Order: sequence, then structure tokens, then C-alpha cells
Amino acid sequence: MEKIITHYAGSVSLDTESLKAMAESIDNKNFDANQVQQQAPIMDSPGSDFLGAEDENYTVQPLDNNTTHYSGEFSHWNFSMRIKQWIEQCVPERHDAPGPLSFKEYYRAEELQSANNTQASLSALPPRYVAEFLVQAFYKHAETNYFYVERGWLAEQIDLIYQNPGALSRREVGTLCMIWIIFAIGTQYAYLDSISGRDAHGKSNDSSPFSEDTIGVMFYQQACKLVPDVITVASLESVQAILLIGIYTLPLDASGLSYIYLNLAVKLAIQNGMHRKWPAGGLDPYVRETRNRVWWTAYTTEKRVGIYHGRPLSILSKDVDAEMPTDRPDIMPSSPTNVAHMLATLRLNQALGKIAHEISVLRTAQKHEMNEGLQRVIDMKEELRRWWDALPETAFHEEVNPQNPITRADTHLKLEYCLLRMYAGRPFILPREVVRGNASTSSSPADSNNQRPNTPHKSNPRSILVADCVEAALTIIDTCHLLQSTIGLARASYTEFSSCRAALLVIITQCLQKKTDRLRDALRTGMAMIKEMSAGGESARSEASLIEVFERAISRLDATADPSGRETDYSRFKKWELLWKNDVPLQDFRQEESPETSLPLPQNPNAFWRGSTSATARPGMPTMQAPSPFVGMDTNFPSVPQVMDEFSTLFGYGFGPSPDSMAGTANGGMWMGP
Repeated sequence: MEKIITHYAGSVSLDTESLKAMAESIDNKNFDANQVQQQAPIMDSPGSDFLGAEDENYTVQPLDNNTTHYSGEFSHWNFSMRIKQWIEQCVPERHDAPGPLSFKEYYRAEELQSANNTQASLSALPPRYVAEFLVQAFYKHAETNYFYVERGWLAEQIDLIYQNPGALSRREVGTLCMIWIIFAIGTQYAYLDSISGRDAHGKSNDSSPFSEDTIGVMFYQQACKLVPDVITVASLESVQAILLIGIYTLPLDASGLSYIYLNLAVKLAIQNGMHRKWPAGGLDPYVRETRNRVWWTAYTTEKRVGIYHGRPLSILSKDVDAEMPTDRPDIMPSSPTNVAHMLATLRLNQALGKIAHEISVLRTAQKHEMNEGLQRVIDMKEELRRWWDALPETAFHEEVNPQNPITRADTHLKLEYCLLRMYAGRPFILPREVVRGNASTSSSPADSNNQRPNTPHKSNPRSILVADCVEAALTIIDTCHLLQSTIGLARASYTEFSSCRAALLVIITQCLQKKTDRLRDALRTGMAMIKEMSAGGESARSEASLIEVFERAISRLDATADPSGRETDYSRFKKWELLWKNDVPLQDFRQEESPETSLPLPQNPNAFWRGSTSATARPGMPTMQAPSPFVGMDTNFPSVPQVMDEFSTLFGYGFGPSPDSMAGTANGGMWMGP
């Protein structure tokens, strides 16, 4: 740097006073290097005695095809640009200079893009009428309270790829990837538009596997072929495409594959500076609003999934100052106005982040700090309740009537609110001895009843949180049942399935301690809905943790269902059959039964099919998979049924799903993740 300056300015001192004199001389058009040297006093560099760091401003530079370059504060790029600016301001123009300083701008590694991926992908597109149906299903059922892509813009792009596919350039690979994954998401919700496949109560009449899942996987794989190029281009459309892949995989692997894609979408958005407020004008208002909406959708979804599945935050809230979405019908006339629901959803997720942080603080708090920390959580929830009660009825319809028919947007907002209430109270719902890992040593629910006098009084902060958690769980079951009986449950909806699942877990903890008709009804109704949303899915095997918790809790209930304290012979037979099918060791089964009722277990046929000494299966015989291990819970849990029909036999009289509620079921993928 000194060499460059001396080349243009001669041998001059580079202290502050000398540079100041140089700047003034430029304005006066009377620069003399020797005079500057004589006038400037001898000083140390400001870096020698300045202990702070000068503030830096980030820049967001628009490039081509909705791509931007975000500099960030205190980055290598920012420092280089500050030096460049310094030279331009301080070095005077010289007539004998070789020319203005210039450098090669390089922002994306486009040379790594594949040459023919885009055109090859276009050749596999479905017929136009199929595309339009799937897009309609996407906007009708999947978008709800978030924003993924503006409908009018998407319609224009679909027109382009069907009418003039050659006009699509390599840089628009994100758009094509986005279209493929929207088709895939549409297949997940297509059954909701089936008239003959649903009964009068909104439940599916088809118990066979969903044939459209195979088509959806094909569309997903087409989108995934483009992912390397989508990441390379890193445009606004790239963020939208990767975000939508994360949405598609939510019902398949929420805590794994989906979380990774959602995290990648957030990183691509950060690369484009979408998490920051646009520093100046010069950006099309439509693009600016789209950037804001897409950012808040990606950031909120990734944060929500991360919190509920125990993942660390990928970006701190203090590093985000992007503008909130606004209602702009003037620039987005083709999209329905759901900004009010989106803003309410963002408000709920902001509260979720604060409560999650407070709960994490409680994990390491001292005993004398616990009550104060619990009170802070209660205060946050109370503030949230006041906000919820103040929502205008004109925009948010909590009561269903002919004038205000039920909508998925309203119910999803209510489910997210109740799920947040459950999250705040769930850590305190189990007895301390259960939390410490002694749940497997508790002999029966009668022991829990004997411990109930030790339950804190209702005025205790812990009890307040638990009571609200249970009430929220029951409200979720009622809300999901309302959905089921009207417009139908969406098996691919993360909000609907995760809310129902979490509510059932909370209700089971209460059923282990007490029995009421309301709890029994909620448990029975919730299990019927879980079956409708998850039966028949290949990934149901990966949900062993959920089913094992259910089996353990319901078995405890069955143990006390008979006043004599003894199970019926048929019930004992069905349990033995279930454990035998799942290859449970003899000692594990006998731990659950009294000595006089223990029964011998025959050789399990699964072991025969697998082979006792060889991993090679017999010719003509199917290869059976071993039961999935269960990690992170009591290791004494026995294996449990992999099929929900078998699992329902563990309910016993009065606890199983009623024949009416179980008559109509829909098949779908089970949700993975803890």
C-alpha cells in the first residue's frame, strides 16, 4: 500500500496530519508533497494508541439475475474496499498516471456450473394440466401463513418453460429447481382435493399407500439434480428453491434432511444480504419485498424446527435487521393477502426464541435463581396471551360459523400458539425422579398417585406452566379434530402433525397420573388422527421413539384398567404376540409380567429369515430388518409394534380409538426426528 501511495504522491509521510493536508490540497488544487512534509508534525500511527475499532458499514451490491453481494462488517472484502476508497480520496490526479485503478470483479464460481443440466431437466416436465393442478394444490394447502414465491411471477415462469424453454439461461437454474419442488409439494397435498376419496367428515377413505408419493419423489429427485448449480448461482431464486426443498422434506425427516436444507437456505440468504436492511435505494420494490418475505420465512422456519428438535441457532436475532413484510397489493396483486397472518406467525416465533433462551438459562441456574427464572417465563407467556387476545376478529377467526368458515391459515396460527405454550411448560411436567432416569423403576401408576401430594400448589410457578401446557395440549387435539371433520388434516403439514404429536405426549403424562373422561377422549381422538396422518408410511419405522413412549404409557394405563389388577387372558395374549413379533428377549417380557403370568417365547420367525449365523438371506425369502435401536431414553424399553393397527391393541377397553374414528384413515409418511 505504501508503495502505491508513494508512486502516485511521491515520498510523503502517511500520518493523520499529512493525509489531512493532502486532502485539503486536493480541494485547493495546490498540492506540494514537500510542503506537506514540512507542515505535518511527527506523530505516531493512530493504531498505536487507539484502543477501539472504527465502525464499518456493510454494503449490498446488486448483480445480475436477482443476485447480490453482501460485504458484511469487518470482512476482508470490506477492508479492501475501504483501502480502495481511501486511495481514491487521498491520492491526487496525475496527468502522467497510467490510468484509473481497476480490478476484476468476481462474485460467483459460475465456471463450476454444469453445461446441460437445465435443458435435460426441461425434457422431463409433466403435462401442462398436471403442472397447473399441482401448483393450485401448493397454494391452496401448503403455503398458509408463510411466503415462498409470488404466484403471478411463478405463472409467468411456467408459461416460459412450457412455451419457450430455450429462453431459460443457465443462471435461471434456481427458477427451474423451484418449479420442480413446487410440483413435488403439490403431490403431498393433492389428495385433499379428491372428492370421492373423502367422507362427509373430511376423513380419507383410502387406506392404501398414496400412489402420488412416487411421483413426488421423482419430482424431488429432478430438483435435487440441480442443487449444485443452484448453490453456485446463489440468487434469490436459489434461496427460494432450497427453502422449498426443506419444506418438502419436513414430513420425511424434520430434524435431519429438512433442517439441513433449511439451514442451507438461510446461509444462501445471508450470502445475498437478505438478513440486513437494504442500505439505500436503487432496488426494485417488488424484489425488495420478495427478499424480505423470503428471508423471514426461511429464518423463522429454520429457527422453529431447530428449537423444537434441539438444534443450535444458526444466526443470532441481534444480527438480523431485515425489514418486516408489508402488504403491497400494488406490486403483488396476484397473491392473496396473508401478510397479517404472516406477521402474527413471526411474532409467535420471536416469542418462541425468547422463551427457548430463558429455558436454556434455567438449565444452569442456581437453585435460588429458579423461581425468578420461572417467573420470567410466566411473564413472557402472559404478555403473549394478552397479544393473542387482542388480535382483531376481523382478520383472525377463532370461532367457526357459516360467516367465518374454517381456514388452514387460522388453525395453523392457533396450533403454533398452543405449541408454544406447551413448549414453555413441557420441561417441568415430569416428576423429578422420572427426569433423573428412574421412570423404568416405577412399578405402576399407583405409585404415581402416592406421589401426587408432593405436587406443587397451583400458585407455584412450575404448576402454572404445567397447567397451561396441559390445557394447550387439549386445545390442540380439539383444533386438529375440527380440521379433520371439516377441510381435512394435511398429512404433510409439519404444523398439524407436530402439534398433534406433541399434544399426545403431554396428555399421556397426565394419563399416567390421573384418569378423566376429557383426557381419555383426547387420547383416543388424538391417536385416531395420528393414524390418519402417518399410517402406511415407510418412515414410520423411524418413529420408534414416539411409539415406544406411547406403548410404555398405555401399558401403565392397561395395568390399572381392570379393578382386580389382572389383565384379561386375551389382552395378555395380544401383548405376548406383539412382543414375539418384534423379537423381544424373554427377560424383557417377563419384567413386564408377574412371575405367575410369564409365558415362554417361541423362536422368532424374523431371526429365521435373517439367518442365525449368516447375513445372507435364504433364496426366495424376504430379508427382514432388525428393529431400530432407541437412543436417548430408558434402555429397558421393549421393542414395540411398527404398525399402528397392532399398536392400538395395547389401549385396552376404553382407551383404544373408537370404530367410528378409526374407520377412515389416510396413509402418509411418518415424521422423523426426536
